[in-house]
Amino acid sequence: MTDKSPCIVWKVRVVKAYHEAHNHLLIGEVLAKDSVCVELNCRSFHFGRLVNSLKDVLAGELGIRIIPWSHIEIINVLPDEFDFAEAKLSIDAEGSILLEDRAHACPIATRREPRH
Repeated sequence: MTDKSPCIVWKVRVVKAYHEAHNHLLIGEVLAKDSVCVELNCRSFHFGRLVNSLKDVLAGELGIRIIPWSHIEIINVLPDEFDFAEAKLSIDAEGSILLEDRAHACPIATRREPRH
């Protein structure tokens, strides 16, 4: 890793390896990046197709993860001051799951009704 970035916080959606795989999100600080991969100090969040409550989202511990660019589907840039390490999962009135700190809310998953 060569490019040391200033404090930049990203939400990264990781490509699923197969159709039945859970959704994988990483939220955290970009430590470095190069032409091959990104190094994040981040938390991971995993969930399936149906998300109806907080217990449907598995939150991982804070840790350093290295992700190849080829496994990144989308990146959302979050406010630099977002306290992802201490933020808590919550659910809003519409049933969407959020990761919230004292000042910011980052959407994790939206409530989905089962198809009939």
